[in-house]
Amino acid sequence: MAIKSKLLPALLLSIAAGVISTPAMAAKCPIDERKSRAVSERVGKKVQKAYELYSNEQVDQALQILLEIKTSSDFDKAYVARMIGSLYAGKDGKVDTAMKHLKVAVDINQLGGSDHANALKLIADLSISERKFDDALSYYNQWMDFTCKEDVNVYLRMASAYYEKKQYPQAISFADKSIAMQTKPNKAPFSLKMGAYYETKQYKNAAKMAEEIVRNFPQDGRSWVQLAQMYMLSEDYKKSLYTMDVAYRNGYLEKASEYKMLAQLYAQNDIPLQSAKIQEKYLKDGMVERDVNTVAMLANTYHQAKEIDKAVTYYGEAGKMSNNAKHYMRQAGLLMEKERYQEAKAAIRSAMDGTGLKSIGEAQMLLAQAHFYLGEFKSAYKACFAATKDSKTAKNAKSWLTYIEDTAKRNKVSVR
Repeated sequence: MAIKSKLLPALLLSIAAGVISTPAMAAKCPIDERKSRAVSERVGKKVQKAYELYSNEQVDQALQILLEIKTSSDFDKAYVARMIGSLYAGKDGKVDTAMKHLKVAVDINQLGGSDHANALKLIADLSISERKFDDALSYYNQWMDFTCKEDVNVYLRMASAYYEKKQYPQAISFADKSIAMQTKPNKAPFSLKMGAYYETKQYKNAAKMAEEIVRNFPQDGRSWVQLAQMYMLSEDYKKSLYTMDVAYRNGYLEKASEYKMLAQLYAQNDIPLQSAKIQEKYLKDGMVERDVNTVAMLANTYHQAKEIDKAVTYYGEAGKMSNNAKHYMRQAGLLMEKERYQEAKAAIRSAMDGTGLKSIGEAQMLLAQAHFYLGEFKSAYKACFAATKDSKTAKNAKSWLTYIEDTAKRNKVSVR
């Protein structure tokens, strides 16, 4: 292919001036330039003895020998300090002590390549466990600079550190690096990335990440529940219902809140009857506590589904549990619709005897109508007259008084 004419003069001048040259050799990595060294003979004998004790699981005895060594050179000091730190790292409650010795070894900066690299990485890992995230990030970066390597788990731990520091964009970036290096799927960086999107209220992105998790880990039941939750947060209720239903049918739901969420999603998607059936099942099976709130919700859902008999039953149960007038009043209203006037009267009286009745006039008015439709005109008139004392129902009650009295006269019944 011909060189473009505009570039040719500049190219010729560069050649003439000797500007173009062969590429420089790539710089060596620090770990490759670090020569291996051996400890002094005196120190080496004690280190060998300590190593034998450690190999026989006599860690305390090995540490005792190492802690008593007097070193005369920086290299010996660094080597012994790294070994002490490594042994303390395996003992419960000794992380701070381990890190103190490892930092001595790292700061001297004379260990062989692999020893220095391992010390840097171990300090970083221990810093993560101690929630010293800034230290962890610093040592992981030093490890990468020294080894010129990338590592899938290092990137994951760095992502975790940034997440804990609430630096979510950086957490997402390093989670991506960890995912890109995976040879087999690991759920952790996907979950971390989803969490970062969630914390920054990027719910649609969180849902996309949850989809990736389900795609890669379809047998993980909790992932299906999480995906449904992310869909719900992003207000995609149809997808949320579909996903939650899959989780339910496969037995992945574990918490009461998850069963409630499934029922809520059916209701939100205008399928109240299925919602009510789910609620009824989890209350019967004891998966969700049967209390006044869950029973009242079940009654309300059956009401929405126009399953009036069921709604009547559960409003009555909620009323007995709470003694709250609102449940009895709703029950009474539905009983009136079904022309079950005797039962309606009982529900209204329960409401009037209960707590939280907002309007005595409304209860009296409903009671008057129940009596009226049963032909109990005198009782109807009495209840209606009582309703005239409540400003909320006075006007309507006065109209009904006349109607009741006229109807009673036609039936040759005295109401006074």
